[in-house]
Amino acid sequence: MGVAIAVAVLLAVWVYVAEMFGMPWFVGLIGWACFVAAGGKVKGLTQAIAAGVAGMAWIAALYLAIMVAHQESLEWLAVAVAGLAVVLEARISLLSFIPAGLCGMAMIGAGGPMGLMDAPSNMKLGLAFVIGAVVGFIADTAGNKLSKK
Repeated sequence: MGVAIAVAVLLAVWVYVAEMFGMPWFVGLIGWACFVAAGGKVKGLTQAIAAGVAGMAWIAALYLAIMVAHQESLEWLAVAVAGLAVVLEARISLLSFIPAGLCGMAMIGAGGPMGLMDAPSNMKLGLAFVIGAVVGFIADTAGNKLSKK
């Protein structure tokens, strides 16, 4: 019950704050879900954030490469190589939560190669993902403390 109350309250606060700053609240919820799916606690938090941000970086770098080469039609190849990188980097413990890496790719990749040029929006996406994972950690911690009382 404590976790449920903490989730509801912090989710409401997150949506309010995110909208106030023009951030997509739903991306924060994806970060939060990645935190939970990664097992929660500090380990889940660090793995969700690290893998998610790495996925964002991979797709951004590969989109940039195809844009510099004027080969935007090779988006399929950029996505495939980024996905390969996300799976291969999972051998590193910190980057081992593949779903977060794929979610990071999807968030930045959703705008296509030209969407990469919208740096302010992409920064908000990345920040929302990270904040969402942190809010999930706070909700889990607070909820567990409420449940023990």
